[in-house]
Amino acid sequence: MACEKKIVSNFTVKVGLVLFAGCILVPMSLATMFRHYVVPLQTLSLLFSVRSASSVIWGSERIGAHHSGRNEGPVLCDFSSPRSDVCELKGDVRVLPNATIVLLHPSVKHQSWKMKPHARKNDGHALARVTEVTLASSHPADGAPPPCTARHAAPAVVFSAGGYAGNMFHDLTDVLVPLFISTRRFAGDVHLLVSDAQPWWLDKYGPLLRGLTRHDVVDMDRESRGVLCYPRVIVGLEFHKEMSVDAAKTAGEYSMADFALLARRSYGLARDTAIQLRGRGGGDSSGRPRLLIISRKATRTFTNIGAVARAAASLGYEVVVGEPEQHGDMAAFARVVNSCDVLVGVHGAGLANLVFLPAGAVVVQVVPLGGLDALAAEDFGVPARDMGLRYVHYAVAVEESTLARRYPRDHRVLRDPAAVRREGWMALRAAYLVGQNVTLDVVRFGGALRRAMALLR
Repeated sequence: MACEKKIVSNFTVKVGLVLFAGCILVPMSLATMFRHYVVPLQTLSLLFSVRSASSVIWGSERIGAHHSGRNEGPVLCDFSSPRSDVCELKGDVRVLPNATIVLLHPSVKHQSWKMKPHARKNDGHALARVTEVTLASSHPADGAPPPCTARHAAPAVVFSAGGYAGNMFHDLTDVLVPLFISTRRFAGDVHLLVSDAQPWWLDKYGPLLRGLTRHDVVDMDRESRGVLCYPRVIVGLEFHKEMSVDAAKTAGEYSMADFALLARRSYGLARDTAIQLRGRGGGDSSGRPRLLIISRKATRTFTNIGAVARAAASLGYEVVVGEPEQHGDMAAFARVVNSCDVLVGVHGAGLANLVFLPAGAVVVQVVPLGGLDALAAEDFGVPARDMGLRYVHYAVAVEESTLARRYPRDHRVLRDPAAVRREGWMALRAAYLVGQNVTLDVVRFGGALRRAMALLR
């Protein structure tokens, strides 16, 4: 019995030693594996708690909205938005050429984390075209920091123009409007540091970017400027809603109408207000409202655009037909849009040119078959109203869709669009966005044109 008891005791001791060693080695191994993705325990607790707080802060104070002026902590990260993550660093912030941003501050410890500064954070396809940024915080005594090549007094905003660049709706929704929201508080005294921006993109939107900052825009991919140092750096852009500003989040300080005004000023557009008609007619040719039909070449085209133009002219409009080019002269097309009082187009990126319309103008959105009404209204109807425009929503009838000539009338694509939508975005896109054109019933569509005319009175 004594021998058996001794054997059991030795075995127990050995097992205990193994478990003890495991408790030490396993966490150390995990820490080594994930050392490049370290975030503070405070961050993890906030992110994974039920109904967690909307912001994370290192330092002594947790703060609210940017415009409140209560940001006193050295690091604030807001991960609560379903569309964008934003981190704000304050102190001695150094932007390195290798997409690394380092904060030196006496109240922080060494931490590091990674972000993709683009306002489509849950869209893997978009983020595949976005450069990842490494952020790190460190105590000044931890080691010699990289020396500053240039030190600036104004803050900086770091963002990516990747994602679906070139699609004007996404350029505005995912980049330019969030950039306007994020920089408005600095009144132009802010540096813009952009990655994933093609030279043509910077040329196209250069006037608008220069309207947001009085400093040169820094192309982080092509300009080697060494280590840039700032007292404050914001990584990522604040997102409100599709192609618009939520005035409730700005305490009424600014709205999407202010962005539209900025766009008109940036491109030197002459008209701030649309024509105001009197009486029942449009007047003589010099006083006729000008109507622009956005044409498309690939998908969701008007197959009878000539007939539509003639119908509009018969109602008293001066009609212009135009198509914006992805790499074309933005300023020239903006001038055409601004010269018009009514903009007509099928749901698509071309309608994003409505930002150049004068206040009080009318947007007529032609919505293809497929149960796309809510999506279309969110993408263009709400932004139009937010910037002081009038809006007419025209949903095509089955007979006006070219799908009616492709499928029998009892086919599910025509009969049950909701079932197709339940199959996911790709199924909806293939059935209704890529494979559909529109042949307008000019008599039926005449009602929408008359409504637009009435809204100009």
